Amino acid sequence: MTHTRKAILLTLAAGAALTASNAAFAQSAANSAAKAAPAKAALAQDPLAQGFVAPPDSAKPRTWWHWTNGNVTESGITKDIEWMKRVGIGGFQLVDVASGNGQVVEPKINFGTEEWYHAVRHSAELAKQFGMEMSIFSCAGWSEAGGPWVTQQMAMKKLVWSETDVVGPSQFTEKLAAPPSNEGPVRDSVRARAPTRRTSMQTAPSLHTARLRMKRQWHRCTRR
Repeated sequence: MTHTRKAILLTLAAGAALTASNAAFAQSAANSAAKAAPAKAALAQDPLAQGFVAPPDSAKPRTWWHWTNGNVTESGITKDIEWMKRVGIGGFQLVDVASGNGQVVEPKINFGTEEWYHAVRHSAELAKQFGMEMSIFSCAGWSEAGGPWVTQQMAMKKLVWSETDVVGPSQFTEKLAAPPSNEGPVRDSVRARAPTRRTSMQTAPSLHTARLRMKRQWHRCTRR
């Protein structure tokens, strides 16, 4: 047998082996697909599994969206919201703050101005257009809930007090210690007394014979 004939026979044998291998692989793939078909059908009917394939809007993340020191433009607002929609964010919470760093723009859109309200409306319209959830941040003293228009009567309050120790029996005529204060006046809330270890409520019928906890008062907090 010549070398040429041997080469031809080897080529034919290799081709036959490759054809048989391809046929076996195709049959194996077909068998696997047939076995997987029921599982795929079950997954297609499973709401939880489909939620991972195509997450609903309720499952999409939300983000804080800061407007810092009035450095806002409506074109920038549009670009931000378009980007959030494109990457799969489901909504945002607008946070206007008079602090922070970042890009500086001129003219600024400062909180409470006519331009600011227009920018907020523009944001809401875009959110509605893209089917996104929008909320707005309200916090104490320095954002939407604070400002010079908030009177002391409407401002936040907290309970504060001072303590004065008196050894009795004696008559107390001195001035009580003032409670801690930040801004604004205080008003009386309640007066309370507590007995010392040496006395009890039965043996201390009057204020001057017991340890006094004086003047629990409301402290009015106003915007700095």
